Amino acid sequence: MTDQERSADSGTSELSEPRAPMSYGERYVWAQGLALGLSGAAYLAVVIPRAIAGPIADVSWVTPMLWAIGAGIVGTIALTILIAIGSEVSGAVGVALRSSLTGRTVEREAPVHEEDVRDRDIGAYGDRHTMYIMSCGALGALVLAMLDADTFWIGNALFVLGLIATLWGCGVKIRAYRRGF
Repeated sequence: MTDQERSADSGTSELSEPRAPMSYGERYVWAQGLALGLSGAAYLAVVIPRAIAGPIADVSWVTPMLWAIGAGIVGTIALTILIAIGSEVSGAVGVALRSSLTGRTVEREAPVHEEDVRDRDIGAYGDRHTMYIMSCGALGALVLAMLDADTFWIGNALFVLGLIATLWGCGVKIRAYRRGF
C-alpha cells in the first residue's frame, strides 16, 4: 500500500502531518560532508595540475593542504549554523502553509537541541565505518614510508584516504538517519 493510499484510507492528508525536524546531529553530518567534499575537491584541483606539470619534489602541497583542512573545519561550522537557521525558517513557513492549506492550526514540533541515544548510536556506527578506511590509509602511508617514498605521496595518501573515509562515514550516517541501521 502506498503512502497516498494510506492517507486516503485514514482520511488524513500528508499536509496535516508535518515531518519531524532534522536533528542537530544529522545537520552536522550534512554540513561536514558538504564542506569537506568541497574543500577536498578544491585541494585536488590545485595540487593535481601542479603534480602533472612538473617533478613531484617541486610540487608545493603543504600550504594548500593546510588551507583545505582549515576550510573544511570552518566550512563545517558555518554550514551547520546556516542549515540550522534555514531549517528554523523553513519549518515556520511550512507550518504556516500547512495551516492555511488545511484550514486548521498545525503545531510544529520544537527542535531538540540535545544529542539523543539515536544520534550517539548513529555517530558510533558511522565512526566505525570511517575507522576501517582510515586504518587502510594509515597502513598505506606506513608502506610508502617503508619504501622511502617522497613525502608528497605519504602526505597525500593520508589526506585523500582521510577525506574518503570521512565522506564515506558521512554517507553511512546519513543513510542511517534516513533509513535506519
